[in-house]
Amino acid sequence: MTDNLVEIVSALFVLAGALLTLASAIGLVRFRDTLSRMHPAAKPQVLGLVLILFGAGVRIYPDIDLGMLVLAAMVAVSTAPVIANRMGNLAYRESVEDGTITHEAPVLEKFTAKDIDNHRSS
Repeated sequence: MTDNLVEIVSALFVLAGALLTLASAIGLVRFRDTLSRMHPAAKPQVLGLVLILFGAGVRIYPDIDLGMLVLAAMVAVSTAPVIANRMGNLAYRESVEDGTITHEAPVLEKFTAKDIDNHRSS
């Protein structure tokens, strides 16, 4: 009975991780530009991997290989945000150079000091 419960819990974690990874893959296909694709490429992908590794860890609990699963999860969690940040910065710079992202000044910066004084006096 206990082995069946461990199998079920392990399978649920692996299934949840697989669903998150599938949702991440769908997001990568559906979103239109690189900056939008950065979110599904980083967060749900890593959480899905951690859930799959946790499910595998529950399944092989007393085994020595559990340490490798924990190490793989730690590497994924610590490197994915850095990689996503670097890719986002690069994509942003490329988009600014290509002109797909423009830097328009906010409305308040377009006013001069004379315009502000005229607005206050009226």
